[in-house]
Amino acid sequence: MALKWMAGGLLVFAAAAWAETVSWEIAADPGSHRREVLANGVKTYSPDADVRVQEHLRRPDGAVSWSKSLVLSDGFAVSALIRRARALDGFGLVVGRRGDKNAYGWNWFERVSDTEFERPRAPGRVAVTTTKVDDDEVLASVEFLEDVALRYLDDTRRPPGAYSHEVVIRKGSVLRFAAAESDD
Repeated sequence: MALKWMAGGLLVFAAAAWAETVSWEIAADPGSHRREVLANGVKTYSPDADVRVQEHLRRPDGAVSWSKSLVLSDGFAVSALIRRARALDGFGLVVGRRGDKNAYGWNWFERVSDTEFERPRAPGRVAVTTTKVDDDEVLASVEFLEDVALRYLDDTRRPPGAYSHEVVIRKGSVLRFAAAESDD
């Protein structure tokens, strides 16, 4: 919190807003042809104001999960599927694009140490923080330890293994997820 003296001896308090930064690039990958960068930038955001939280249907056992998404550009968003777990052994980052109805953008990460996770069959290391809710862990943030290319397929009728786009999140970027009131 910053303090500032004003004329007349008034003390004014100004709270600094919590902000994070994600550096990104969106590229089309037409297969064997040349990779085409469509957009790139740096997004400074507030986890409380800019991260969209959507609760999913509860399972019969009462468990619930949330998608927490940050829009980057051109209708593209990166989200995490957040759920409570005894131990967070893995999680998915999802790329989505507004308007694509038959798309797939799931990118899985598995724990390799206390806070570090990797993609099993593709380059990509991240560090995570979790929060405790009762005896469970909940994903709170993802810091990118290297550039990570998240794959996206705009039409699942394409051949297996194909993808149409990649969203590269640059080293040092942080995805921090606002806590939903129902997280705890």
